[in-house]
Order: sequence, then C-alpha cells, then structure tokens
Amino acid sequence: MSRRERKKEETRGSIIDCAVSFFREKGFQETSMEEIAEKSDVSKGTLYNYFQDKESILVGYFQTIIAEYGKTMNESFAENRDIKATLYSLLDFISSIFKNDKKLAVVYFKYRMPSRFDVNQDSSQRNGIEKWVLEIVEKAQQDGQLRKDIPALILTRTFQFLAMSFFISSIYTEDPFEVNVIKDQLIGLFLDGAKF
Repeated sequence: MSRRERKKEETRGSIIDCAVSFFREKGFQETSMEEIAEKSDVSKGTLYNYFQDKESILVGYFQTIIAEYGKTMNESFAENRDIKATLYSLLDFISSIFKNDKKLAVVYFKYRMPSRFDVNQDSSQRNGIEKWVLEIVEKAQQDGQLRKDIPALILTRTFQFLAMSFFISSIYTEDPFEVNVIKDQLIGLFLDGAKF
C-alpha cells in the first residue's frame, strides 16, 4: 500500500471513528454531516468524497468490523466441515457484531434492507458476510451436507434472511437460553425445511 493509499485509509478511518462517536453520543438522526466533517478535521467536500451520507459511513463502520474479524472467522470455518456447527458459529459471530451496537445496527439494517432488492448491488457496499456464507454453502454442497438442486446463492440468501430474523428476534432478548432456542429453531428451519 502506497503512502497516499495509507493516508486515504487513515482519513476514512478517522471519519468513521468520529461519526460513530457522534452517533453514540447524540444519536444517528441528530448528528449532521457538518459536525462529522468538523470533528474529523476535514472539509465537507472531502467528507462527501469518502461518504455520500451518514448511512454510508455506518456501512463503512460495520464493514470495518466484519473485515477485522473476517480472517479469524474464515480460518475457523475452513477447519470446521460440519455445516450445523459452522452455521451456529456464524450466527454467534453476526450476533456479537451487531449486539454491541444495537441502536446503530437497527439503523444499519433499515438502510440495508431495501438494497437487498437492487439489481446492481454495489460490491463496495457489501459487508462480506454473504461471501462467507456462500463459501460455506458451496463447501457443504460439495461434501453432500446440503442439497445441490438449489443454487448455492439462493441457499445463501435464504440463510441471510434467517440470520436477519435471528438478529431481530434476539436483539432485545437478554436470556441466553432463549437466544439459543431461537438459534436452534432457525438453523433447524434452514437445514430441515418447514416440513413435519
């Protein structure tokens, strides 16, 4: 990475850090782009060169967190060939990321859900989780743990919606036993379907 690229990454990181600090302090809606620019010590023009709006800053924040844990999770998933155990680990991982910032996670998902229906999904706005799930599903199909008559991408997106349901169901549940029951139900639904 060149010096210029490092400087750009530092500026991007500083903007994200300052914005998230404001979001936690004042609230997402109450924070303005002007405040973020001022606290980040960049011009408004520079801020808008990096991020088009507050929501895209929030996407950048969660992308950064996911990328930080990505290598560890990829190694863990590569070692564990059992699809059920892998899906449990993935739900735990997703939950740990978003439960630490419940209010910001709710804003993030409200922003991200409509983009799930975009025909041209901008890869720079993708969070990386879909890629991991796709790799897991493809391996499980190759190993005979998941059916092959349904495309891996369809199974991946189905699991992502179940993961969203898990997050919504568990975000305000403090009882770990109840969270595990929800997790069991959703993974059972994914692996076994809704049949009797």
